[in-house]
Amino acid sequence: MSGSTPGFSRRSFLGTSLLFVGGVALNACTSDPTGSGSGDAKITLNHWYHEYGEQGTREAAMRYAADYTKANPDVAVKVTWVPGDYKTKWQSSVLTPDGPDIYEINEVTPDMVQQQQVTPLDDIIGSAKSELNEHALSALTHSGKTYGVPMIIDVMYLYYRKSLLTAAGIQPPTTLTDLVAASKALTKGKTKGIFVGNDGIAGMRGVIAFSTGQQYLDGRKAVYATPEIADALTVARQMFTNNSMLLNYTTEWYQPDALISGATAISWGGMWALPALQKQLAGDFGLLPWPKHGPNGKPVVILGGWSQVVNGKSKNIEAAKKYVQYLWLQNADVQKDWALSYGFHVPPRASTAASATPLQSGEAKEAVDILNQYGIRNTALWAPSVQKPYDDAVSDIIKKNADATATLTKAQAQSQSALDALPQV
Repeated sequence: MSGSTPGFSRRSFLGTSLLFVGGVALNACTSDPTGSGSGDAKITLNHWYHEYGEQGTREAAMRYAADYTKANPDVAVKVTWVPGDYKTKWQSSVLTPDGPDIYEINEVTPDMVQQQQVTPLDDIIGSAKSELNEHALSALTHSGKTYGVPMIIDVMYLYYRKSLLTAAGIQPPTTLTDLVAASKALTKGKTKGIFVGNDGIAGMRGVIAFSTGQQYLDGRKAVYATPEIADALTVARQMFTNNSMLLNYTTEWYQPDALISGATAISWGGMWALPALQKQLAGDFGLLPWPKHGPNGKPVVILGGWSQVVNGKSKNIEAAKKYVQYLWLQNADVQKDWALSYGFHVPPRASTAASATPLQSGEAKEAVDILNQYGIRNTALWAPSVQKPYDDAVSDIIKKNADATATLTKAQAQSQSALDALPQV
């Protein structure tokens, strides 16, 4: 089955960062303010969502808003569904007095804090903080203040075809060296050994440093130009140069089509792909973290997902905070419904995830266990301007055979300059 799998078209956000830009004309689909028909609402909150690919999500968001207004007649909630380039549209909208009161983001950058596009939410998070994944919170935190609440956690893994590995006499790889060897051995006929993205880089970019036991940042210091990371990139480059990588496939890594069709034996992918894989490849797929590299290395999976923030320029900050608290901290039914009824994600609170029936068995439980053991994410200081020199360096090393040590050293200096330019918040 080589066609596109429905429901994955909005997953390209993973692995991206937010960047503050200038204004652009908006084109958003908005519901009538939920609950306004009662005539009792004194406040109307405008709640922005990006256009989710999973069927039923918009209806669910409107239902949550209606239920909240029913319990809180003074507050109506207008759900605004934003198609297209959501990032550019929300960035433009918060420049105006009519921007959303509540909106979704992937991470909070220092610019967002400085420009009051967000407001601290520590007072509503309270004791629930101990139940929220620390790595998910790291992308929302500056100077000890938390500016967002995770709504869903997405995780990226390596998936593999059990039958193909068995036929080749290969065990699931536990080291990067093993992964390179397995990818080469599994490349036969129309099947490539591994698919990490159509550019040959996407899936590796965010994991290499962590898999060596190193980091990209240490506070406000760029620290990724290390011998361990340089060596890992040099080893990983072999998969690009020895013809074992699937490139330029008809769909991207965030869709499971390449694995399902047999175009690749191993594929980088997200937890959201599990239902499709269970349906199409029942019993013939496994999942594993990105393998470790070097004596201090460790397996790793990368967290992604969406979080809710409250606009610091909202005229109704306290009402907006209470609504966010209701949805993503207090209402376990909403959290499980949003995460698991339309797509396949992990609810943000540990107790809620633990009580979710679909996550208690089989590959789903394995996925959550791997998340809990190996999950990690860069901090909010890994802003686009800081990340870009590293991304360019990885591309040069993998695709152009650039010297890894020299290229990373130059990029690290550029990342440090970008870090130094970020506002202190």
